[in-house]
Amino acid sequence: MTHPSGTAASLAARLACILALWILGAGCGGAGKAARGGRDAVSDLHLFGVPVALNLDGVPGPDGIGVRIYASGPGIARGIAIRQGSLEVVLFEGVVDAGAIGTTKPLKVWSFDAPALKPLVAETSLGLGYQLALRWGAERPTEKVVTVAARYRSPAGAVIYSTSNTISVQMK
Repeated sequence: MTHPSGTAASLAARLACILALWILGAGCGGAGKAARGGRDAVSDLHLFGVPVALNLDGVPGPDGIGVRIYASGPGIARGIAIRQGSLEVVLFEGVVDAGAIGTTKPLKVWSFDAPALKPLVAETSLGLGYQLALRWGAERPTEKVVTVAARYRSPAGAVIYSTSNTISVQMK
C-alpha cells in the first residue's frame, strides 16, 4: 500500500527529515537567538553529550567529557561551520537549572575561536559539527554529576547558549 503523496520509501525519507529537523530544532535548540544575519550567522547551538565522564588519560578514573556541538543559522536546519566569534563549553558542578546557566559561575570553561575550530569540524547526517574530548585538568568536579552547556559569542557581543546536559562523573 502506498501513501497518497508518494511511495513508502518517499514517506520514510520525509519522516527522517522531519525527525532530523525536530532534533535540531525542538529537541536541542538553543536558549537564545542572534540577530538575523548572513549565511554565517549563528542563531542556535545544539549540544549532544556523552552521558558519563570519560577516562581520557589511561589512568583509572574519569578526567573529562565528550560532546558534539552543532551551530545552526536563521532558516538553516543543518549544522553550519562557525566562521567568526568563539565557541565555549562551560562545565558546572552538580545540576544547574537551565535558567541559571547564564548567571552561575562555571567550574571550567574551554574556549575556541573560529580558527581553532576549523580542524575540529566533521560532517555528519546532521550537518557540520564539532566533536570535542575535553579534559578538566585541575578543575576536577567533586559532585556526582556535572552540567555542561555550549556558549557562542558573536563578534558583535551576542551570547547564545545551547540547552544543557547532565553528565555522571561517578566510576561504575
